[in-house]
Amino acid sequence: MQEISLNFPTVIILVVIAALAVLAIRRMTHRGLCDCGDHCEGGCSGCEGCAAAESMAAAMGEAAKDK
Repeated sequence: MQEISLNFPTVIILVVIAALAVLAIRRMTHRGLCDCGDHCEGGCSGCEGCAAAESMAAAMGEAAKDK
């Protein structure tokens, strides 16, 4: 098995990947898995009443009917 050398560029890339992972986890814990807060005035309360979520659900329902 080849050994991983931890030189300066490798450490920088690992730090960037770790920082992006932390930001992604932080966003998921604060917003949940629903992003309709970006599109709706009332925020995302389970994506209920959100026009973006409703149109996505309708499109998925039509695609399921077509199969």
